Amino acid sequence: MKQYRITANDIVPSSDDDCYLAPEDPIHELKAAAMMGGLGAAERLADYRATLRQPVVGSNKGQLQREQGIKSGTEEWFQLWFGKNK
Repeated sequence: MKQYRITANDIVPSSDDDCYLAPEDPIHELKAAAMMGGLGAAERLADYRATLRQPVVGSNKGQLQREQGIKSGTEEWFQLWFGKNK
């Protein structure tokens, strides 16, 4: 197998047209918060992170497990989470 040595001289300099970021890409929000220089950037970043969190959809199996004192790995736990016996 032949090996090639790649150096910085082999790489074509980048240009503005190298990639495209959609306007809704999260990096734009992060860049804007970073450019604020501490003037509300923490709050803005916290607001952005809050929008990333998806609401929990599904069941409340974890709550049932805690309320009923079901231990992980037991028959009851497998029945609760997977609907089958171990």
